[in-house]
Amino acid sequence: MNKLLRQIAVLARSLYGFCLKGLYDLHLLSMPSLGQRESIDAVVSLTSYGRRVSTGIVCYTLYSLLRQTRHPKRIILWINQATWNAEKLPKRLQALQRKGIEVRFTQDIYSYTKLLPATSLCPNEVIITVDDDVLYPKRLLEELWRVHEVHPNDIVATHVLAPTDPTLPYRQWAQAPGGTEGLHYFPLGVGGVLYPPRSLKKEMLNYDLAKQYAPKADDVWFWAAGIAAGTLKRKTGWTFQSVSFDAIYQYLHQGSALQHSNVKGETITNNTQIDATLAYLQSEWKVSVS
Repeated sequence: MNKLLRQIAVLARSLYGFCLKGLYDLHLLSMPSLGQRESIDAVVSLTSYGRRVSTGIVCYTLYSLLRQTRHPKRIILWINQATWNAEKLPKRLQALQRKGIEVRFTQDIYSYTKLLPATSLCPNEVIITVDDDVLYPKRLLEELWRVHEVHPNDIVATHVLAPTDPTLPYRQWAQAPGGTEGLHYFPLGVGGVLYPPRSLKKEMLNYDLAKQYAPKADDVWFWAAGIAAGTLKRKTGWTFQSVSFDAIYQYLHQGSALQHSNVKGETITNNTQIDATLAYLQSEWKVSVS
């Protein structure tokens, strides 16, 4: 019964997201340019790929970022330099560039493209990562920043797991209570994650290293990089139910998103990647989480 209710809730949020898409398409929602609202001293970074770029799907996430109550200094979308260039960009993305969105072309390192290029480009900036298939509520950046101002050295997220024992299977990890923190807390990228400068182990910000242990789980690797750096992860007291405008497509096309193999499949590859990453922490940095 609980499973059925969860599925109904996901469907309801997906339909809501579909309706919001229609409002954007009909230009019925205001769309300020970046910098027209009170700002926060942070950079928002995200990546996208494939049909989400070619059909302009990622634009809906960018629309929701422009409608935030507080604007970041920059919003950077990283896409594959082997496929895209300035001349090939869909017209929707070109229009968003005129609103202040930066589109940068880089090597495709899968989900790691969301953060690693930004840490090189903006090493001394607060970086907030978001996913490319979510309509974010207007208060997301404001709420992340509100907590950051009080706890400037902590990684902050709205969706966080609190494993009592990180060696247990991923599905057994509990939700963290709002307003709490922990070294082993696990931020979930879907809800937006704020990374202060130097909050992650610098030596681990290397894709060639990361792909040896967590090739399809950037959340796992960055979680471990925070542990290695000794950085607390903090859950905001405010949270939201994510609204994905692409969930129905993903459901009908299993394998189109990493979550299908990492979490929902019969073989939960998150567990394998977590085990490998924890073994790396122990051997390389003498950090044990058991």
